[in-house]
Amino acid sequence: MPALSPCCQTSAKRYLKRHRDVATCDTCKMLLLAYGNDRDYEETRKALTEQGTPFATSTQGTLKIIVKPRAGNPKAAR
Repeated sequence: MPALSPCCQTSAKRYLKRHRDVATCDTCKMLLLAYGNDRDYEETRKALTEQGTPFATSTQGTLKIIVKPRAGNPKAAR
């Protein structure tokens, strides 16, 4: 999986604090998703992979972070 861009890392640190927090990157408008348990994280990764949706992953403390394009985001093809 590709690494998070610096702008997404900054926004994730600012906004994602607990399981199932959702935010939007301030700069590129990508969707930021936080997971505090492996089951939900893996289910989301699997679904995104099956749909062919591009995404990046990272960890932040005990949270696992997924960053993906928002629907209708013109910067989706990163």
